[in-house]
Amino acid sequence: MRIAIPTNGGGLEDTVAPVFARAPAFAIIDVEGEEVKNVKVIQNPAMNAAGGAGPMAVQTLINEGVDAIVAPQVGPNALGAIQAAGIRLYQVAPGTPVEEAVKAVTSGSAGQFTAPVAPTAPAPAYGPYSATPAYGYGPGWGRGWGRGGGWGRGRGFGRGWGRGGRGWGARLGYCPWTGQPSRRAWLARFFGRW
Repeated sequence: MRIAIPTNGGGLEDTVAPVFARAPAFAIIDVEGEEVKNVKVIQNPAMNAAGGAGPMAVQTLINEGVDAIVAPQVGPNALGAIQAAGIRLYQVAPGTPVEEAVKAVTSGSAGQFTAPVAPTAPAPAYGPYSATPAYGYGPGWGRGWGRGGGWGRGRGFGRGWGRGGRGWGARLGYCPWTGQPSRRAWLARFFGRW
């Protein structure tokens, strides 16, 4: 089994780094049974990355052929990448000597890292209604925008006193823009329509 452990820069004599993705180096240890066969230290290219350090560090370890990772703490992006790669993840306390961490994994005493459970949304309090308010646009029994509160049915056709807008009010002798009686309508009373 090939195990990767984030360290402060050394091999088996070093301690486990407190973080995973920003650790200075990784100790990659080949183990058969409980015997250490090979130790390799690689520098972490994601240590000074501006963003995405977790997945970048996991990709480095995937390229090395790692089967398990031992770390005290792993961020959510790195955890997703580790789970997607099928790598086992074990948790130890920060500052643990690397040799003890390897023995804990091979003996089975190291705890397997579990993903935190996402909180669930609360149930609606008053039935299956939406959280958006019940007013706004669309058809409805609104009173329109006319002066007299005409029944516009929420579609903007409220004509007020019957003389607003460019509808029938304009034909009855009212100005379609101001709603005032037109001179033509006043003169039509005496001289007829022309």
